[in-house]
Amino acid sequence: MFSFLVALAMYVTLTPGKPVVSVNDFRPFFPRVRSLPLAAAISHPIMPQAPKKKDETRLGIETTARAAAVLDWKTGAPLFEKNADEPMAIASITKLMTGIVVLSQKPDWKKHIEFLHEYEPPGGVQYLFPGEEVTVEDLFNMSLVASSNGATVALARSTGLTSDEFVEKMNEMATKLGMTMSHFTDPTGLDATDTASARDVALLIRTALTYPEIQAAVSRKVYAFRAVTGLDHAVRSTDELLGSFLDVAPNRFLGGKTGFIQEAGYCFGSAAENANGDRVIAVVLGAESKDLRFKEAKSLIFWAFDAYQWPARLSRGS
Repeated sequence: MFSFLVALAMYVTLTPGKPVVSVNDFRPFFPRVRSLPLAAAISHPIMPQAPKKKDETRLGIETTARAAAVLDWKTGAPLFEKNADEPMAIASITKLMTGIVVLSQKPDWKKHIEFLHEYEPPGGVQYLFPGEEVTVEDLFNMSLVASSNGATVALARSTGLTSDEFVEKMNEMATKLGMTMSHFTDPTGLDATDTASARDVALLIRTALTYPEIQAAVSRKVYAFRAVTGLDHAVRSTDELLGSFLDVAPNRFLGGKTGFIQEAGYCFGSAAENANGDRVIAVVLGAESKDLRFKEAKSLIFWAFDAYQWPARLSRGS
C-alpha cells in the first residue's frame, strides 16, 4: 500500500496539469478575430431556412418548355422543377459565363479593340463594322444587352487568352459554381454543345447577378455609345421582362438573359424580388416561342411568390 501511495504522489507531482486531450481539441477551428461575435463560435452555424409551400396540393403551372426550374435565391432550394437536371443547349445564356470569365481576367474597360471581320459569326445581327475600334466596356455591354455574337467573340479575344484557353476557364468556373451538368465549347452559345441543365443555369444566373457589371448590363433596355473611330451606335436589350410588372415597385426585376438557336429552342433565365425582399430565380429552356419563354418565366416567378411562404427574418436582417 505504501509503495502505491508513493507512486500515486509522484504521478500527481510530475504529470503536467493540462490533460493530453483537452476540451479545445474537440472544438471546431475558427480564425482568431478579436471582434468575432460570440455566435460565430457555435459549432453548427444557423443556416437560412428554405421557403415552405403554403398548400402542398399546389403543383405548379403548365409550361411548354422542355425544362424549367425555380430556385430560392438564398438557399438554392427547388421550388419548381421540370426535367431540371437534364443537360441541353442553352444558346446565348452562355454569354453570362463568358462575362464572368472576362471579369475574372480584370479587364481594362477603356482598352481599344479593333473589330475584325473574323469576329462576326455567320447569321445574327451585325452591330459593328470591320475596322471599327471600340472599348472593352462597349463589347461587354453589347454582348449582354443585345446578345451580339460578334461583340462576344471580340470580348473573349480581348482577354489575351486563346479560344481554347478561354473555353477551359469557362468549364473551370462551371465546376467551381457546382454546375455539374454543364459543358462549354464556345463563348457565344451558337454551338449546340454549350449545354447545361435548368438547375445549373439557375446557379449561373444567381452568380452572374452578384457581379455589379453584369447586373447593370442586363438591366439596361438600351445601350448607346460612340465607337473610338467615331460612329454612333445604340443596341436594344433582348429581354422583354425589363419594365414588366415584375419590375414595378414593390417588386424588383433583377435581370435575365435570353437565348435561342434551333437546337435549344427559346430559352430564358431571370431573377426577381418581391416586396418582402424574397428572391427567386426562374429558368425555362426550350420553350415553343419567343413570347412563351417570357410569359412562362413570368408566370413561374409569380406562382413561386404566391405559393410559398418565406421564414421570418432574424432581427439583424439575415
